[in-house]
Amino acid sequence: MAKTGMDLLKKEVLEPGLCVACGGCVGLCPHISFFDGKVICTDSCDLDDGRCYSVCPIAHQTEKTSIDKEPVGKCISIYRSRAKDNRLREKSQYGGTVSALIIAALEEGLIDEAILTSNGNGTSPRGVIAKTAAEVIECSGSRYTSSAALEAFNKRIKEGSPRLGVVALPCQALSLALAKDSQKNSDQEIPEAELTVGLFCTWALKYRPFKGFLNKEDVTESLLRYDIPPPPAEVFQVFTGHKTREYPLTEIREFVQTGCAFCADLTAEFTDISVGVVEGMPDWNTLIVRKKKGKDLVDRAVAGGVLELEELPGENQDHLFEASLLKRKRGKENWDKKKQT
Repeated sequence: MAKTGMDLLKKEVLEPGLCVACGGCVGLCPHISFFDGKVICTDSCDLDDGRCYSVCPIAHQTEKTSIDKEPVGKCISIYRSRAKDNRLREKSQYGGTVSALIIAALEEGLIDEAILTSNGNGTSPRGVIAKTAAEVIECSGSRYTSSAALEAFNKRIKEGSPRLGVVALPCQALSLALAKDSQKNSDQEIPEAELTVGLFCTWALKYRPFKGFLNKEDVTESLLRYDIPPPPAEVFQVFTGHKTREYPLTEIREFVQTGCAFCADLTAEFTDISVGVVEGMPDWNTLIVRKKKGKDLVDRAVAGGVLELEELPGENQDHLFEASLLKRKRGKENWDKKKQT
């Protein structure tokens, strides 16, 4: 008997523990949910072509991966950038570029709403809808734990047809790209994101084990954000309402999602714009403009005095290319090893 889409998802992704909780399958099917940092199947499904499997970035990672591609994927230009508003930078991670761009997209009328990731407020982070600058700023800062943020995208699309912007990790951006591809072979119209802003990502943490670690460390204050300073620091920083705690990365890596080892995308290549850090420049972001709609937003943000751009130093660009190619190679090698077992 042929396996259904959910059967394949369970066999290849969920049961081996490879799910990265991107949320691409959550909200599509009434039998799949996201709870306390984990994607779970609550019932069986008999659809042979269930989209839960077709949009899974882990199930289709190798189809989209090539170590021979451009170092950071296709792009128009690369800059270093930051929000011009000092207050916005103070509340954001690094240069505040993502917050500035999303606010600009909302105020310029390029999108109606944005799908962002909440800080969790004591529970697992998850996708939320932002319509105002204040709501965007409320979601600023890095999470480093799985959030299934695409659940919010899928549910919002079902409610209507707003023009949505999505801030996405590489796995989430790939899931959106796979959804777009699946539409070509389906009679069902699948709405796309109007704008995608990608976040550089090396790995994300399993929410439950990491939360347990913080509880043992008696981190009970309100969590604001996390950070990993550039080498040679080798520490993981936890910012709370009262102080900053630091832990060796060797202690934190044991909580990294298993599926992250197979991801070959550092810079969220399947997006309109990608944003990351600039090593050695904590007040700036690296900004990769990939598509025309991304360029249009950046041009508007600069013209409106929202965003500041400068040339990314050659040394930083070389390091970015090296890191991107290294992750691509490592992800492919891990898949090759898995196929041999």
